[in-house]
Parts: sequence; structure tokens; C-alpha cells
Amino acid sequence: MDFHVPGVILAGQDKQKYKEVLMRLMEEKLATIRRAGLFLSLAILGVGMAACGPRRLNVMATPDQTLMAIGYSADRSDSIFRANNDAQMYCERRRQIVSFVKQDTIYQGRYAENVTAGARTAGRVAGALGSSKASAASRALSSPTDYKTTFEFLCK
Repeated sequence: MDFHVPGVILAGQDKQKYKEVLMRLMEEKLATIRRAGLFLSLAILGVGMAACGPRRLNVMATPDQTLMAIGYSADRSDSIFRANNDAQMYCERRRQIVSFVKQDTIYQGRYAENVTAGARTAGRVAGALGSSKASAASRALSSPTDYKTTFEFLCK
């Protein structure tokens, strides 16, 4: 590598010494950049690992000293499944067993329940027959929060 050596240094000092100092400075700068790169990589890895943690459960405590899991879905059975799954996982994390107190599922959709259910069924049939547009149109009548299931439970 060819270095430009200032004339002041050539007059009073060794050119080789100047090159050695420059090389040391470059090595130190490279080491600093490597450390910063390592730190940045570890920080990104840490954030990524935090995102891979356990799923947040939709469970809360009630004033009656019980727990409540809530599940939402466009389909009644999926809503029940989600609430049940959250209750089961909550107790499993505490190495306990679920004891259900009561369950309540309500329809809170924008349109009448029978209209939404009929449209969803028609959409499934249309999808099975290959009409993706009709299938998508039928889903427009429902939302992911049409059914709300609340499970009141205890972990024992």
C-alpha cells in the first residue's frame, strides 16, 4: 500500500515509523468497526429472540377470583376453540389443570347471524367449485370478531 508522507515528517523522522503508526491506527479503527458490528448483530438477534417468546394469551382475572379467557372469530366453533386454547395454555404454563366455571358465546356481527352463516356456507361451496371471487365476496359479510366466547375458569 502506498502512503502519502507529509514533507515535515520526511525532514525529521523515519518514513517507516510513519507507516507503522498509520497501520496501527487503521487496525484500531477496523477493530472498533468489528466490535460495533458484533454489538449490532447481537442487538438484532436479541430483539429477534424476544419476538419469538411465548404467545400472549387473552386471559384476565375477574373480581370473583376466577380467570377469564376470551376468544374471537368469524366462526362460532373457532371462537370457542380460541378461548379454550388460551385457558388451557394459561394453566399449562403454571403446571396446573383447567377447571371450567362457565362459558358464554355471543354473536356480535354487523348482519343477522343466519345471513352471515348462509353467506359463509355459500362462500365455502363457491371456493370448493373454484370461484375465488365468490368465496372472497362471501367473507366480506363477516368479521374476525363476529363471535365472542368468554370462558370463566380456575387453574388447579
